[in-house]
Amino acid sequence: MIIMWGLVTKDYYLLRRQAWWVLVLLFFSYFFGFRGGAAAVLTISSGITAYLLVLSSLSIEDKNNSLSFLRLLPVPAREIVDAKFMQLVLGGLLGEVCGLVIVAFISVTGLKTITGPEVIWSIISSLAIITIVYSPTLWLFFRFGMQAARIASFITWFAFWFGIVTLWQRFTIVTLWQKLYMDSMGPFPLSLVAAGVLLALLTVACFVFFLVLARRAFVRREIR
Repeated sequence: MIIMWGLVTKDYYLLRRQAWWVLVLLFFSYFFGFRGGAAAVLTISSGITAYLLVLSSLSIEDKNNSLSFLRLLPVPAREIVDAKFMQLVLGGLLGEVCGLVIVAFISVTGLKTITGPEVIWSIISSLAIITIVYSPTLWLFFRFGMQAARIASFITWFAFWFGIVTLWQRFTIVTLWQKLYMDSMGPFPLSLVAAGVLLALLTVACFVFFLVLARRAFVRREIR
């Protein structure tokens, strides 16, 4: 555990010069928040932050050939993999915090009405999105290398946003949380809670699944 946190700290130190990306994060999150609401703000903020902390870190590792150096040290392969997946978690949480600040500002200033259930559903769904997008990317990095991870990330994000735009133009513009909320009564409808719990469980399952795959892939790659 101590080794894992040490590796995470090392990556944060290497990424210190890219902190200005946070300004880009805030701008795009705020800009799209007017129309998309909390879901758009939190998804964009967490997505950009995870990209900064995960893919940028992987690029630095690949450029400096750091993994080969770490293999020469008494560092378990499992700790190296866990550190990258922990960055994914921390990146998503950091993005959620930034997004919540923007959502609170939009709501307080009256620019858009945002309800509690919408915020909760948006937090869960945005974390699910970055987990589904980046967990396979991390596995591909440890299995095949940076080039495969970069291509997979590009294809996944392109397919995701293209699908969102297509659905947005073809179907009624009503988000899933609104459908669930309008079908029930009370501040936290049962259908909304059930959907949130199910999505959270699927997210955790996806995260653990690709974490295990990445561990095995890196150990085999290390043995070879």
